[in-house]
Amino acid sequence: MDTQSMALSGNERKLMGTLCLLIIFGNINMTMFNLSIPSISADFALTSSQVSWVMVGYSILMAIGAGTYGKLTESFSFRQLYVIGLILLAFGSMIGFFSTSYLQVITGRLLQAAGASSISPLSYAAVTLYFKPTVKGRVLGTLSATIAFASGFGPVFGGFVEQYFGWRALFIVSSLSLFVIPLIFKYVPDKKHDRGSFDFLGAVLFSAGLALVLLGVTNYWFMLIAGAAVLLWFGTHIQKKEHPFIDASFMKNAPYRRILGIGFLTFVCNTGLTFTLPVMMKNSFHLPTSKIGLLMLPGAVCAALLGSRIGGWTDRFGSSRVLVISQSLVISGFILLGVSVHLPPWIDALLIIILMIGFNGVLTSSSNLVSTTLRSAELGVGMGIFTLAYLLGGAFGPALVGRLIDLKMPFFVVYFTISLLAILTYLFARKANPSGSYGN
Repeated sequence: MDTQSMALSGNERKLMGTLCLLIIFGNINMTMFNLSIPSISADFALTSSQVSWVMVGYSILMAIGAGTYGKLTESFSFRQLYVIGLILLAFGSMIGFFSTSYLQVITGRLLQAAGASSISPLSYAAVTLYFKPTVKGRVLGTLSATIAFASGFGPVFGGFVEQYFGWRALFIVSSLSLFVIPLIFKYVPDKKHDRGSFDFLGAVLFSAGLALVLLGVTNYWFMLIAGAAVLLWFGTHIQKKEHPFIDASFMKNAPYRRILGIGFLTFVCNTGLTFTLPVMMKNSFHLPTSKIGLLMLPGAVCAALLGSRIGGWTDRFGSSRVLVISQSLVISGFILLGVSVHLPPWIDALLIIILMIGFNGVLTSSSNLVSTTLRSAELGVGMGIFTLAYLLGGAFGPALVGRLIDLKMPFFVVYFTISLLAILTYLFARKANPSGSYGN
């Protein structure tokens, strides 16, 4: 393979930079509010279950939006969808900044999620469509590294802003994403699409079923039954619809189905870590919130620094090989966390480096594998569903470990339980390459 085919063109570099900026805003907005939950709760005299909707409601809308924007790529250009998403994000930010009631805060966060949910599915789909196959893995690695850095930097940055300017100032930070719009018009291709029909009933059924399932996991178990019934209705609906919200053929694609399972379980583990670590550090070591955030930062920085290299490894050695090795790092990291729960916090910070690099590798390689299991015409929707799968995992992770902690399970049991999920993900990863050749 010649060197020229492995090099990014000038336009590709500018597009990659624009996508990275979008990813930073989207992921920092998701995580920087986490450490401000106690302040919001105190300002509005809320219970823990009430204030949790700052995160739960956001997660629900992010998951629903990811699937919706992925589907809309069949009818609208990436440029149009990005701009709509950023306007919604900024509008929600303004409502949150000027909020005088908790309902207004939730409304602002939900609108933010409705806009920010456009960023990940569109960005990953853009990579699969607008970059040469020889550099696709490297670009996906850079995006995954940006996610890792933004996710680790978000809580630290959010804690600083909240401490000195108050939690409402966090909404102003998110509104700055509007300044990326000129770059979108300049560097994101304005590919024309046929305005096909949009399955509104399918979108409503899917959204309602998903919301009910997540409510069942986080609050009321009986909603799981209602959610399952609505999703069953949705499954029947898409079988009969000529142009369904989600094409049933996606679920018949076994390699793609396994990749969805990998994305879901990986983010159950990822968010399980980010939920468990602060609770453990406060309960066992009585660390302040600012120091807990700093424990995550070295891992995020290392994952970001290695991101492009990991992407290059997927191009050179194959995504399946990188996926299996990365998942092995995740398993090892959680087992080591489980056996070191009584050791000093700096040990945890070192182990989190292993986990963050592993998570980055899994996200990069699995994203690249999506592009090898679907046709080009399916990539927009396919990446949207993949993003939806890992965002769903992000919602289930805190619910699962929160239940374990409520049951007074020791923290080493929590970490070992997450490691079992990581082992299950490893088995999916092995099956993602049944031939054993470790090709893309």
